[in-house]
Amino acid sequence: MKKQAAFILASLLLVTAGCSQAQPEAASQEIVKAKVVEVVTVKPQTDPVLLQLTGIMEAKRDAVLPFGTGGTIASIGAVKGAHIAQGQLLATLDTRYYQKEVEAAASQVTEAAARKSKTLKGANEEAIEQQQLQVTNAQNQLAKAREDVEVGERLLAGGAISQSEMDERKRALTSAEIGARNAQLALDSLRRAAEPEDVAIANASITQAASQVERAKKSIDDARIEAPFAGTVVDIYKQIGEQVSPGEQMIHLVDLSEIKVTLDVTNDEIGLFGKDSKVQVVSQDGKMGEGNVTFVAPVMDKQTGKYRVEVTVANPDESWRGGMMATVKVPRKIAGFLVPLESVGVSQANHYVMAVVDGSTVKKEVKTGQLVDDQIEILSGVSAGDQLLRSGITFYVEGQKVEAKGE
Repeated sequence: MKKQAAFILASLLLVTAGCSQAQPEAASQEIVKAKVVEVVTVKPQTDPVLLQLTGIMEAKRDAVLPFGTGGTIASIGAVKGAHIAQGQLLATLDTRYYQKEVEAAASQVTEAAARKSKTLKGANEEAIEQQQLQVTNAQNQLAKAREDVEVGERLLAGGAISQSEMDERKRALTSAEIGARNAQLALDSLRRAAEPEDVAIANASITQAASQVERAKKSIDDARIEAPFAGTVVDIYKQIGEQVSPGEQMIHLVDLSEIKVTLDVTNDEIGLFGKDSKVQVVSQDGKMGEGNVTFVAPVMDKQTGKYRVEVTVANPDESWRGGMMATVKVPRKIAGFLVPLESVGVSQANHYVMAVVDGSTVKKEVKTGQLVDDQIEILSGVSAGDQLLRSGITFYVEGQKVEAKGE
């Protein structure tokens, strides 16, 4: 038993001695791993930077042409889609009534001139009698014209005649009133000796008759529509035989030889547009052309808060049409470096970036310039070759260990 106890005790002592020996210390100091970050390298701008603005194409000239007077359409010399030369006759009204007005007014000029001649020469009894007959005849015509107007108003109310026929009766009444008045004036002048007042009245009659001739001729001119410019017929709103009123829309004409693109430009960008400067224009189908800046608004539009700019583009084949979208590209000057917008942070009133230098982050204060799409211009604070955190810079502090990845 003593031997067995001694053996057990010796075993316990060996175990205790083994456990009491010092174990090798494991590295208690934790190794800090560098965080992998995406960076962008600052590079000088070699490719041209363009400002791109979108606008709507408009025709160089766009007009809806009316008749200057009313009446019945007699002819239409154009069809939709037709190419029209400047000065080409497009449509006419029936001018037979106006031709009669011209003839009647011309005869009144002749009569007024003859009356003046008689006034200057004096008149005999035979001339007075003849003029009295003319007065009677003119008064009869006036009475008949008044009756025709009264009857015509009743017929018009019942739908028996058209408005144009009623208008013709009224014009006949006006002409009869003028004729009766002139005949009476002539008779009065014959009954008294020629005096300066008589001569003045005779001259006034001539002037009035001449004015009627001019008005009648103008009505004939207003019964024609001629193309004010070369272009393409977009629409024709009336047909031959229809009635048309003065100023009513008749023919829509556009000139597509040039296209105008209107832009709304901000205060920061308006300096890029100079009068007569050249710009690039791209249509929505990818066709490119050179445009000329033809107008730059001198003041800001109060409603949009922007400046209006107009760009004109030659369109000889008329492949560009009004209403299409167009993109205008203008070169813009870059004085610094362009970096992603998310690479720049704001601290109070200053801008800054987080650069990677020797594996650690370094905060650099920068001065920024213009925005270019999703990039921002840095004017100072960085140099070519600097590596900047691309995004998430607010989650990093200066001196933090990082491993750069990317550009």
